[in-house]
Amino acid sequence: MNIIQLFSLLDLKRDEILKLDSEDYIRIEKKINFEKKINPEIDSRTSENLILALKEYKEELLFVLSNRILFNFLNQSNFSKNNFSDYDLTVSDEKIKNFISLFLADDLVSFFGLKLSKNKYNTLEELSDLLNFKGYFPEEILHKMALLVFSKVDFVNSQLVSSENVNSNIYYIEFNPFYDLLSHFSGIEMDQKVANLLSVVFKFYKRNKNVLFFNSVLRSMASYTAFNENLHELLIKNREAVSKTGQGIEAEINHPAMGIALAVICALIPFIVTKCS
Repeated sequence: MNIIQLFSLLDLKRDEILKLDSEDYIRIEKKINFEKKINPEIDSRTSENLILALKEYKEELLFVLSNRILFNFLNQSNFSKNNFSDYDLTVSDEKIKNFISLFLADDLVSFFGLKLSKNKYNTLEELSDLLNFKGYFPEEILHKMALLVFSKVDFVNSQLVSSENVNSNIYYIEFNPFYDLLSHFSGIEMDQKVANLLSVVFKFYKRNKNVLFFNSVLRSMASYTAFNENLHELLIKNREAVSKTGQGIEAEINHPAMGIALAVICALIPFIVTKCS
């Protein structure tokens, strides 16, 4: 349990945070001690951290509690916008980074990894939404998240390279939010992984293997915002090629744009390590 979950469990009020005094802290501590007797998930460290945050980091705490995306993610909840108010806070990015580093870093990374492992459309969308606020995350947290996402793409590539069939555990590669998520870590390394994935997808597609699935994958891959402009343009062109109407699957596979796509990858993106064929 983290301090956001404990705050929610205690049913404390956001609009009272900035007005709390010494008597209020005593009242809250008593409430925590009572809850600890009936809820073993509340540990002393979290309790002490919440009191510390209420005393020394009022604005930072209120900022996180008032942000629907951050609050729901850290509280593992799904409250609507109607449950949040704009407190017109002016808190620097560095203060929020420091606050998250002190109190929420472990859960932010562990919850991220847990949701990433679920491979569902809505959880991938939630992670992408969360990363819209990555400017508030310390570099160490972003590095750990990036490693998890890189590993996810590597797993897909290894599964496709080593199998003649598509396993159900990689179906998420046809979801747009997956590529929105990858875009948050766009750079030379991620571009290489996405380009490798694209070359493997083409091998399946042109062999007429699971063509409807890979048609969907090629459409969705255009949602990735590549660091390399050539790769970005290629992904868009591929989406346009497979999205043409009035053509059968065979015509789509043999469309001129599809025929040159793999060659274009090989010619224009020299850092790719996958062999082109």
